[in-house]
Amino acid sequence: MRLRIDLHVLTTIFTLISSTNLQRSDASIKTVEEFLDTLINSSRYDRRIRPFFDQQKPCNVTMTIHINTISAINEVNMDYNTDIIFRQSWYDPRLNYSGTDWAQRSPQITLHYSLIDRIWVPDSFFRNAKEGKRSDITVPNRLIRIHRDGKVLYSQRLLLKLDCQMKLQKFPLDNQTCVVNIGSYAFGTNDLAFYWDESQNVSAIRVNEDLEMPDFVLSNHEAKYCNRTTATGAFACIEVHLKLQRNLDLYIQELYLPSTLIVTLSFIGFWVDYKSHPARTLLSLLSIVTISTQAAGSFTCLLVVLHLKRLFGYYLVQVYIPSMLIVILSFVSFWIDHKSVPARISVGLLTVLTVTTQSSGIRSQLPRVSYIKAIDVWMSACLVFVFAGLLEYALVNVIARKGELRQQVRFSKERKGTDRPPKLTLIQKLQNGSTFAAERVIGNRLAQVQFYKKEDGNDSAETMEALVHKSSSADRNAGGNASSHVQYSAMSNSSGPISTQANPLPQVVLAQPAPIAKAAKPVRDSAQFVDLVSAVLFPVAFIVFNIIYWMVYLNMQVEYVLK
Repeated sequence: MRLRIDLHVLTTIFTLISSTNLQRSDASIKTVEEFLDTLINSSRYDRRIRPFFDQQKPCNVTMTIHINTISAINEVNMDYNTDIIFRQSWYDPRLNYSGTDWAQRSPQITLHYSLIDRIWVPDSFFRNAKEGKRSDITVPNRLIRIHRDGKVLYSQRLLLKLDCQMKLQKFPLDNQTCVVNIGSYAFGTNDLAFYWDESQNVSAIRVNEDLEMPDFVLSNHEAKYCNRTTATGAFACIEVHLKLQRNLDLYIQELYLPSTLIVTLSFIGFWVDYKSHPARTLLSLLSIVTISTQAAGSFTCLLVVLHLKRLFGYYLVQVYIPSMLIVILSFVSFWIDHKSVPARISVGLLTVLTVTTQSSGIRSQLPRVSYIKAIDVWMSACLVFVFAGLLEYALVNVIARKGELRQQVRFSKERKGTDRPPKLTLIQKLQNGSTFAAERVIGNRLAQVQFYKKEDGNDSAETMEALVHKSSSADRNAGGNASSHVQYSAMSNSSGPISTQANPLPQVVLAQPAPIAKAAKPVRDSAQFVDLVSAVLFPVAFIVFNIIYWMVYLNMQVEYVLK
């Protein structure tokens, strides 16, 4: 305790002597170099001791941050890069020269950045920094300015990679809050206090008006205090909360829309004929594989504007012509027979997957921006054309199967009407005493059935039915002239007694020739008609799209606002 009091007394005496020497030697100082050498001379200024140490009160440091850029927000490593201008202000009574003639000559003095090592500066650091460095292009970007009342302004440009603990439960429908945490490493709250500079009713956190991020939009920012207590003591801490709102347009274009098309593509398998095993298996497997795959003051500035014109030949050869050929290839399927299911499914599915893969490869080489680019419009249109071509075949397949089924039902009805004579005709012929022969299927064999009427002297009559089983060619070869197997049955159609005479000899009557069925009326091939219409409509629509696309984007002018 006694040592601390003695040090306080010595510091006070040293400050008074130095101030007296500065005022006494002021008349002999002719240049600003001599004045600076006197002001921060090590004989009167000790950079190892903080301001207000002799008064036993903390040094208050006010801070502002100007955010130039925020980039490379990485969800995997949970960090982001930022380019900021970090400003700190504090009072150092040892640098007060208001009682000298130089206070009127120079109310404030801007020092060379190399003199920063000769005065005391706060030991502020970024708590959540993973990497960081000062900008040295073209010289170290540091500013040190001393005011006549002893106020010191220290500004520097920093390139930082900061940690950001993200909550990804709602990804990509999420909003994140990233923090810029600033604290003192060695000085406790009794020695150093940090405050946000809001003395001029201006926010201490300033953001570049042209700030753009690929995935996020900076919706809000807040300046807060966060004093920390650790094992070595209590330390000052301030922080900035950056509220980031994720831009969903990019994920709709690159994730949700392609995956929705792939799932819809897998549903086409339900409309393909179940007998086409290779086509349905190929469609399902490929769908699975694809889905799994500001400081006070004005500063001089010079501006050079470079107008660059992109050479279009590379993209024409590598992107536009191949994708155009793929779309034209998908139109070839309209000229393939709709009954060739594997061929048409393969052409349609492979063109869809090729366009999707090509689009993903192009996007991987471009920055992830939220607005729609011309190449995005082209690749999306190509994907729509080839996908529509595959959907067209699903429609054609359904129409073809319905047409075949309708034709089979119609042919079956017409055949039944010609092969089955009505029973009334048979009865009428028997009542007239005539005979009739026909073929019937009994069990699993085809037989001739002879109907005739037998009369006797008692005016009794019997209707006889003789079944003459037709022998096969093998039976005829084995039995020579053996007679066919004959079976009789009798049905009485009178009230008299049934005759018991011997069975008469069978009368074999050849079957009457079956009448020729009328040819079914041809059914209009609607599936082929749809293919024909598509073969004309799709190329015309693609040509119209090309005309509109090139007219719009070759004449479009993008305005750049230079500030």
